Amino acid sequence: MPRVAPETLAVAACVDCATVRALVRVMKYLLLALVLALGACASAPVSEDRLEASPAPVIAAERAFAADAARRGWVAAFRTYAAADAIMLSPDPVNAQAQLAEIEGDGSTALDWRPAYAGISRSGDFGFTTGPFQMRGRDGIIGHYFTVWRRQSDGDWKWIFDAGTDVRDPGPAVEPDAAIPSIVVATGGASGEETAIAAIAALEEANARSVSLAGLLADDARVNRPYEPAAVGGQAAFRLMAAEGGATFTSLRREAASGGDMVFSLGEVRDSNEGVERLRYYARIWQWRPEGWRIVFDEIVPRRGG
Repeated sequence: MPRVAPETLAVAACVDCATVRALVRVMKYLLLALVLALGACASAPVSEDRLEASPAPVIAAERAFAADAARRGWVAAFRTYAAADAIMLSPDPVNAQAQLAEIEGDGSTALDWRPAYAGISRSGDFGFTTGPFQMRGRDGIIGHYFTVWRRQSDGDWKWIFDAGTDVRDPGPAVEPDAAIPSIVVATGGASGEETAIAAIAALEEANARSVSLAGLLADDARVNRPYEPAAVGGQAAFRLMAAEGGATFTSLRREAASGGDMVFSLGEVRDSNEGVERLRYYARIWQWRPEGWRIVFDEIVPRRGG
């Protein structure tokens, strides 16, 4: 074994010590950075904008509602799934529970419907579905239904509005367990329900006519009109809504999601048909988008009888 001079060993030892000390300092800095990063993650609030709700609960509620109607009859099912303050048209807006209590349930299962499109608020407590319906029997009525849902304090989902528009052709059939498309969940919104409702009130008052409202349709909006095919998408929806011409809209009720990103508006539509004044009703869903509030669903329901 070759002999190493003592001075050489001393130099090597000093070099090794310096290297170790440098490594220790680096490790300390890395450990400190890791501790600070973990602390920041633990204390930073989670932005609600990053939470994405799923429309699955709303779709499931609609399907359970329809299945109950097929099993027990539509009157019983409507009463079971209606909220205490739910509204239906008969022929004007009335409390659904009070109205349904006056209808003698005969167990009729002639009414059938399935969701084909849905939406939910970012707070996960407010949503809607729409799709084809059919009233089997002598009249054979077909159309598109629209239901607005609100999650209750006990976690159950109840509808707060339900109506339908008759059509000549309901479109493609929807399979019972088909995947249902939905609107993109909002990434922001107003500071709360009251602020959202106030914003929509201002928009609707400033844009009370169809032509003006059509300019506020979302690119993926859906518009339903009596005896017309459902209009899906910006241009088709715009043309169908703008075709209403001089129709004026007056809101009767507005409801908002707790997250301030979705608002339901129900009201009167007044215009003239061949010189005769007529009254109908509209139902509309607004959603907050990065470019501002936009209409994602709009329907007009004729005033039946009355």
